[in-house]
Amino acid sequence: MEYNKVFKIAAFDLDGTLLDSADDLIYSLNLLLKEKNQSPMKKSNIYRLVGNGALAMIREAYKLNSNNEKDIDWKKLQERFLEIYKTQFLNKSTLYPHTKDTLKSLRENNIKMIVVSNKPSYFVNKILEHYKISKYFDAVSGGDTFRYRKPDPKHLFSTIEQTGIKKYSCCFIGDSINDALCAKKANVRLILLKHGYSLHNLDKFNADYVLSNLKNLASKICKLLYE
Repeated sequence: MEYNKVFKIAAFDLDGTLLDSADDLIYSLNLLLKEKNQSPMKKSNIYRLVGNGALAMIREAYKLNSNNEKDIDWKKLQERFLEIYKTQFLNKSTLYPHTKDTLKSLRENNIKMIVVSNKPSYFVNKILEHYKISKYFDAVSGGDTFRYRKPDPKHLFSTIEQTGIKKYSCCFIGDSINDALCAKKANVRLILLKHGYSLHNLDKFNADYVLSNLKNLASKICKLLYE
């Protein structure tokens, strides 16, 4: 690796950014609820919490089922949810349109790519392998890879360190407040995507671009990193 070269890096979130995983997550949640004699959740009731992780979805489901939350072992429920999700996570999840074309275009433009996700690393790696896009990424991290996770910017910095790259300019691409805060704290460029699961108005985060889909993402990243 050239010591003085400044590399270009595109750092991607996964769920809600490259991958639409909502159906498998919600289906797994409802299997858990059925097992625990709870009423199932409609997608419309829980979709907005998909990007906040398993525990947030479980808590909301139990709240809507009018449970006494003081008597609930959330850790055990989360562990059981992940056991169920391991059997379901590749059933209905799909890459968003233009994902592979975007990654291919970035590679052709000599941009290094990494994944910085809060999803457990087991699932992140299996998903990238299943959809045959792992070859595009120089480093991959999940929410359990380090002792910290997004929005802590160390999650981004440590993932970049895994590539061996010392000098770089970076653009973070995500769909949530955690992605936006991580990018801002790390002082890197930011692109947010509206097709994800954010509860927030993405326009308020002063991203370089807020896009509806991935169609023109590669050209926007190249513009930010090569301008």
